[in-house]
Amino acid sequence: MRLATFNIENLFERPRAMNLASWDAGQPAIDAAAQLNKLFNQATYSTADKQKMLDLLSANGLLATRPNGIFLELRKIRGDLFTVPKNGAPSIVAKGRADWVGWVDLKKEPVDDQAISNTARIISDVDADVLVLCEVENRPSLQHFCDQFLAPLMKKRVYGWNMLIDGNDQRGIDVAILSRYPISHM
Repeated sequence: MRLATFNIENLFERPRAMNLASWDAGQPAIDAAAQLNKLFNQATYSTADKQKMLDLLSANGLLATRPNGIFLELRKIRGDLFTVPKNGAPSIVAKGRADWVGWVDLKKEPVDDQAISNTARIISDVDADVLVLCEVENRPSLQHFCDQFLAPLMKKRVYGWNMLIDGNDQRGIDVAILSRYPISHM
């Protein structure tokens, strides 16, 4: 039995902040998203918390009625986090987590088709019986990759079983397993 592991770096979409020439270039946006989400999840927002939120939101283009950051996207489901008056400075109006529902996501962009094909060729060449993957977008994307890119290369040696588990990474990166043998549990 051949076992392998591979970082597939998100097959079809990748966070813009992770798709730059160097990891250092996008790290400030990734850190800002983590900091903002941590601040948002507090039961009560202190004056210092509110100022830090304003600073991070402003620095990432999210402090507007219709925010449009380059790397981050503000998701608002219910309630208001901040207000932007016509003649005044923006302010955080939520007193804590119970006042609004929302978070910050990393904006994504499509991955080049050639990169997807190269990933499939490498996995096919390794020809592992069980393949553990990290940086997987989601299970439907994994299945699409297997059906459309990997199966034509693998012929009869396809992976009959796949499973994905949500990772604990704040960027939404998941882990998965592809197997030629039944998966009984993970």
